Amino acid sequence: MLMGFALSGMTCEAGATETSRVTAESIEVHDSNGAVAQDPIEFDSTFMVGKTVDASRFSHGNPVLPGIYAVDLFLNDTQMARERVRFIALNPDANAAPCLTLALLNSIGVETSLWSTSHGGHADEVDSNQCINLTKTVPAATVTYNSAEQRLDLNVPQASLRRKARGEVDPSYWQRGETAGIVRYDLNAYHSSYGGDSSNSAYLGLGAGLNVGDWRLRYRGSMNYGERTGSHWQSLETYAQRDLTRWKAQLTLGDSTTRGDVFDSFGVRGVQLTSDDRMLPDSMRGFAPVVRGVAQSNAKVEVKQNGQLIYQTTVAPGPFEIKDLNPTGYGGDLQVIVMEADGQRHSFSVPYATVPQLLRPGVSRFSVALGRYRNIGGYGNYQPYVAQTIYQRGFTNLLTGYGGLMGSQGYGAALLGVSFNTPAGALAVDVTAARTQLDNHTYQGQSWRLSYAKYLPQTATSFTMAAYRYSTSGYFSLADAVHARGTHAGRGYSSWSLYRKRNRVQLNVSQKIADSGSLYAMGIAQDYWNRSGRDLQFQIGYSGAARWGSYSVSVQRNLNAYGTVNNQVYASVSIPLGGNGFDKKALFSNLNMAVTTDGSRRMSVQASTSGSAGSRNQWSYGVNAGYMGGSSHATSLGGHGMYNGGKGAVSVSASMGRNTNQASLGLSGSIVAHKGGITLGQPVGQDSPIGLVEAKGAEGAAIINSPGVLVNSAGYAVVPYLSAYRVNTLALDPQGISEDVELGSSSRDIIPRAGAVVRATFDTKVGKPMLMRVKLSDGEPVPMGADVMDTSSNNVGVVGQGGTVFVRGVPDKGKLSVRWAEGPQGVCGFSYQADAEGTGVAQPCTTVTVDPSSRATQAASSASNAVKSSRPTLPMRQP
Repeated sequence: MLMGFALSGMTCEAGATETSRVTAESIEVHDSNGAVAQDPIEFDSTFMVGKTVDASRFSHGNPVLPGIYAVDLFLNDTQMARERVRFIALNPDANAAPCLTLALLNSIGVETSLWSTSHGGHADEVDSNQCINLTKTVPAATVTYNSAEQRLDLNVPQASLRRKARGEVDPSYWQRGETAGIVRYDLNAYHSSYGGDSSNSAYLGLGAGLNVGDWRLRYRGSMNYGERTGSHWQSLETYAQRDLTRWKAQLTLGDSTTRGDVFDSFGVRGVQLTSDDRMLPDSMRGFAPVVRGVAQSNAKVEVKQNGQLIYQTTVAPGPFEIKDLNPTGYGGDLQVIVMEADGQRHSFSVPYATVPQLLRPGVSRFSVALGRYRNIGGYGNYQPYVAQTIYQRGFTNLLTGYGGLMGSQGYGAALLGVSFNTPAGALAVDVTAARTQLDNHTYQGQSWRLSYAKYLPQTATSFTMAAYRYSTSGYFSLADAVHARGTHAGRGYSSWSLYRKRNRVQLNVSQKIADSGSLYAMGIAQDYWNRSGRDLQFQIGYSGAARWGSYSVSVQRNLNAYGTVNNQVYASVSIPLGGNGFDKKALFSNLNMAVTTDGSRRMSVQASTSGSAGSRNQWSYGVNAGYMGGSSHATSLGGHGMYNGGKGAVSVSASMGRNTNQASLGLSGSIVAHKGGITLGQPVGQDSPIGLVEAKGAEGAAIINSPGVLVNSAGYAVVPYLSAYRVNTLALDPQGISEDVELGSSSRDIIPRAGAVVRATFDTKVGKPMLMRVKLSDGEPVPMGADVMDTSSNNVGVVGQGGTVFVRGVPDKGKLSVRWAEGPQGVCGFSYQADAEGTGVAQPCTTVTVDPSSRATQAASSASNAVKSSRPTLPMRQP
């Protein structure tokens, strides 16, 4: 039976079959220690000298008074959100308890759809603002409120929770942010001279955006300047984009780039609809197999990979599934251990290796693009219409299928592929058939692609990717076809004007050596249909660590189809530099040295050291020296410095050597225009979310984990590069703020959508603290423990011993009231004024006349509005 009651003003009503009055059993709340309040503590009122004080509210520990509280809401010890929750006193002698509504419980993942009401209906027939007695509706559930930490803990059995992946955030909490304008700039000016010749150049990268409702408008362009070439502006992309939450996809109008995991990526100007993996929780991104098994009892299940525990859960008797394993690199078989309640253990293995084409069972990706082909940097003005559609689907742990169609003027292609997760490794194979029309000739061909990946735990060897592609002589990729049609239209196509690949092989292997080193090798080879010879690139290297630092060595060889060979050997060491025992921090943090030699036996040596300074490492700097062998025997000396502040970054560099010198200056940052004004900040990403911190009066407060970001004089700060569709905690370090400012809380959680500007408001009290002694008209001190209220009925302090009152954020002069009991005899008011030393001088506290009917009316109105506004504010659920 679903137990609950509805609120109307201050009246609490049970269901249709209950009386209109709610008893104390209707809601139960544990005390701050997690235990149900036991026998009350009795206070002897004869020790309360002066006035009768209502101390009964302390009988069960710290009292929870009725009202709306901003609380951190935890479900099974996992923080879900920050909510504004209504607390209700069910009778005059009880502490207030939280009103847990259906809407709130649904939003955090409690399964309510199967609950039955007291009159035979279902939860979907109940008002979403009705308060639910969770401890009576769900057996074994508990509700605990810690008033000191403002933390509300709900503990609900797993069987009563909605099944969802680990880390999944309800999309109703995703925040689209507010209307805002965004500008990002990157400016670099460069001067160099060699001998008697000098040159100056400059680059400006500019990004602009406007967020309005669900839409995000973006523009990106750049300007290059040279003394001899002059200035040139280039527009790179302009588009409008919005989320399609139900499809977990992005809709883009304008310039965009297609994904390259199935067909080769290309630029398109038009419309694109593509699934967005960022909207999936981390535990559902990438590929990991579904683990299936059977438990004989309430069993603990552990999943290990390469001997490391990566997942643990408890399952009920019967079949179980684990779908939300986090991806773990390129694989390694999973060992599953089921530990029964009676101590029995049984285990089994699940194959796990991955290639980019593999998806989890039941997960899909899709993409549809339609528009004009964007010729970024090539082929004149030829921009044919192009259309592409792609679909990928994970069917089982073993099999993923994918396919796609693509068409353009004089070009068409179809792709079909499958990928497998097998004990021998992950394998993907696909074939693309293409038909290309060039002048009066038609070319048809196929391109086969094979990808493979495997991790060998016995030897700690990882074949991270082995790819092989074979294309027939008549195969053209889309880029090849556009190039051929754009450069040879009407003039006849020459097969020698476009080098078309025949075979391409790529291999990456890494091998762990002991506990501190790794060996890696990489090779690429490709040849062509219409050109002799082949391109070959090979690199092998080793990196390791020792007590004194780290080191690496590598050998690289490049050979192109014309027979040109380039060999290079590289070795480096890095040594950390510590303090001398007296300094807290060394001036330089590390020393790096590198030696490079090429096939001509020319050797270069570079030595550098770097460090950082400032309370938050906002200053960084370094010096370097070099030697170039060969015929020049040149030496050089240089340095660089950077300041990364809350309003942007500034960097400088300079170097000098034999007949040469160089200098540069860089500026980068962002400008965010919002309803509170214009705020300067560090550089922001084109599509990454932005946190807009608002903390009035908290100038100088640093944003933790965002080096250099400070709250400015207007009370704002821009926090760049947040994670989209994830919980981001913005925390303030109060160390740098004025003593006259008090933070109501030091952290806020926000869950921004991609590209959103989301405001995180911190409550602050600005004003000098004031200490005063308050007495009643008969000379006795006001009762200890009484509440001190301002003229707006806000609680600004509590009376201490001897009538001592400490308040903050009140004017230098004004009126306050003290309340120690119900009724007009338990309230008094007084005037005060701060003296030259900031201490408050209070007039006697006299009785205040209060209209009971007016107070009741205001309270009822406040309660009604509170229930209507009980939706979370941090983060706010979005429609």
